Amino acid sequence: MTNVRGALGTRYFLLLAILAPLAGCTGGSSEYSEEEIQAKIVEFDYEKGVQGFEPPSLEELEANNTWTDKPVIDLLDKLKKDLADYTPPMPPAEAVNLKSENDEQITEILESVKVLPKNEDEVDWEGTWVHHVAGDINSLNPLTMSSTSDFDVAALTGVGSITSDIDLNAVGNGTFIKTWQVNEDNTVHKFVIRDDLTWSDGEPITAYDWEFTFKLVKHPEMVAYMPAISSGMETVLYLKAYDERTFCIFHEKSTAVNEWKDEFPVIPKHIYYESIAMDPSMVDSDIHLELENKPVVGGPYEVLSRTRGKNVILQRREGFYMHDGKQVRDKPFFKNIRMEVITDTNTALLALSSGKIDEMEIPAPKWNTDANTPEFFAKNVRVKATEWTEYHITWNCESEFFKDAKVRRAMSYGIDYKELLDRVLDGLFEQANGPFHPSSWMSPKPPLPMFTYDLDKARKLLDEAGWVDSDADGIRDKMINGKKVPFHFTLMRGQTPTSEKVARVVVTSLNKLGIKVEERATEFTVLQQKAQDHTFDAMLGGWGSGTDPFYTKNIFGTDQTRNYGQYSNKKIDELYEEGMVELDREKRAKIYQEMAKIFYEDQPYTWLFYLSSLYGFNKDMRGYEFSARGPFHYSPGMESVWKVKPL
Repeated sequence: MTNVRGALGTRYFLLLAILAPLAGCTGGSSEYSEEEIQAKIVEFDYEKGVQGFEPPSLEELEANNTWTDKPVIDLLDKLKKDLADYTPPMPPAEAVNLKSENDEQITEILESVKVLPKNEDEVDWEGTWVHHVAGDINSLNPLTMSSTSDFDVAALTGVGSITSDIDLNAVGNGTFIKTWQVNEDNTVHKFVIRDDLTWSDGEPITAYDWEFTFKLVKHPEMVAYMPAISSGMETVLYLKAYDERTFCIFHEKSTAVNEWKDEFPVIPKHIYYESIAMDPSMVDSDIHLELENKPVVGGPYEVLSRTRGKNVILQRREGFYMHDGKQVRDKPFFKNIRMEVITDTNTALLALSSGKIDEMEIPAPKWNTDANTPEFFAKNVRVKATEWTEYHITWNCESEFFKDAKVRRAMSYGIDYKELLDRVLDGLFEQANGPFHPSSWMSPKPPLPMFTYDLDKARKLLDEAGWVDSDADGIRDKMINGKKVPFHFTLMRGQTPTSEKVARVVVTSLNKLGIKVEERATEFTVLQQKAQDHTFDAMLGGWGSGTDPFYTKNIFGTDQTRNYGQYSNKKIDELYEEGMVELDREKRAKIYQEMAKIFYEDQPYTWLFYLSSLYGFNKDMRGYEFSARGPFHYSPGMESVWKVKPL
C-alpha cells in the first residue's frame, strides 16, 4: 500500500534497466561520433508514441474553433493582493507563543502567521529554510520523481502549465503561462507561454520543450521509467508547438479532467534530446548521473549540492525573477532551502526543538508528548488542520475470507473506533466512512452515518455469511472446497508507530468476534510488492487526496493498477465513466455521491480515520497555510513561506 503522505497522485513502480550502462554518453561531446548519435536518435524515433495523429495548422485551428479563456493566475501574486489589507487576529510574534491547547488557539495561530511581509525589511532575504524530509530524495529528474520528498524539490525547481490552488482547483500557472484557452468541445487546449523564461543554464524556455517532453511521456520505451506521469496521459493525443511560445494539446474526447491532463513536468529539450535517445533509462549514462546531481531547471530555485541520504541544498535563482535587467516575478524569500533528510522521528524532533530544522510533520503519538514540552515550545509552535488523507484496511476481495461483502461489513462493525480514535490516537483524527472527506464537494450530503462498534451486527453478518464456530474452539470457521477453514488471517502493515498502534486495536477488536488476526510489520518495498501482486488478505494503508475524484478509478476500478484489493463492481465502473465526461460540477457531485454510497455498502475497505496535518514550525517562520493536502502541496504552498529577519 502507498505511504499515506506519498499518495498525492503518485504511482509506485519498479525501474527496470533496459540498456547496459553507457559510459561517457554525454550527447554530442562523448566517445560516440556524431553519426552514431544521430543513428541512435533515428532508432529511438521521438514520434513513436504519437504516430497516427496529424495536428492541424495554427491557421486551421483559429479558423475552425471558438476559444474560451481559462483562468491564468500567479497565485503568489494573488495571495499578496488578497492579504494586502488583512489584519491578523493577533500579532504573529505573539500568536506563535500560544501552546496550541485547543482548536481555537490553533485557528488563531494559523490566521495570524499566514501573513506575507508588509515591507522588504521584515524578510531575512539571506536566510536558509531547513525543510525536513523523512526519506531520501530519490530523483531530481521531475519525470522520474516517486516520493513526497521528490515532489517538494520539483515544486521549487520545476516548470509546468497548470497548478492547483488552495481549494484544489486547476488554474493556469501564471508563473510560466500568459494565456490558456479551450475550444468549444474542450478537446483542444491552447497555451501561450511567457517570453521571460529561461532555464538555469541561461537558455530560453520554449513551447518546444513542452512538445519534446510530451513525446517522451508517450514514448513506449519510456513508460517503464515514468509510469506516474504516463499513466494519466492515455487519452491525450498530441502536443504541438507552433512557435517558441504557442502550443496546443489535443485530447481524445471532452472530459472533466482534461485540464489536469495538461499538467506534467517539463524538461529542457536542448539538454536531453541526444542523451535520452542514447539512454532512455535516464540513469545509466554519465550525463544523466551528472544531471541527477545538478539538473538544469526552470523554477525559482536551482540545485546547489546534493549529498545522498543527507540533504539537497537549493539556491535562489536570479534568472527566475530577473530578465534582461528587470524584475519580472517575485523574488523568492530564501537564499537557500536545505532539504534535510532525517529518517528517525526522535532525531528529527530533537533537531526541531534545538532549531537545527525549521519545520516537520509530527507523528500523532508524539503530538502530546515530545511536541508538548517546554523545550519544544521554546523555539517552535505546533499547528494542525484537516486533511483529506484517509487511513483504512484494504480487504483482498478475492481472498476466501473477504469475498463476501457481508464479511467486510462485519469487519467494519467489529472495530472499536472509540478506543482507536480517543485513546490510542489521542482524539487527533476524525473517523472516516469512505474515500471522500465529508467536507469535499463529491461527498454525500448529508454525510453517510459512521460505522459503529456493534458486535451483535457483526456476529449476525458473519453467521449469515457461513462463518460460525462449528467446533466450539473459539475461532469461527467455514467449509470451503470440502475443507474446514478457520477464520485466521494476517494483517500486513508498515513499520511506523502509528500503524503498530492501529493494528493492535484491530487485532483485539476482531478477536472478540472469534476471528484470529496476526499482524505483521513489513518493510515498505515488500509491502508494496505484495500489494501489487495481491498476495495478502488484509493490509493497513492510506491514500492522500488527489485533485479530482476521478483519479480514484485507479484504486477502485476493475483491474486497475492500484486496485490492490481486487474490488470489482460493474456499477462503479460505469459511474467512473459518467463522472469523467460530465462537465457540470453539481451533476458530477451526484455521480460520486452515488459511488460513495455503493462503497459504503460494499466496504472494499474499512475506512478508519481521516488524518490531520500535524506540524511544528519554528517561531520565525511565516506565510504557511493549510489546504486539504497539507501546507505545501498546492500553489503557492512552499513559495509563500518566509522567515522573519533577526533583530
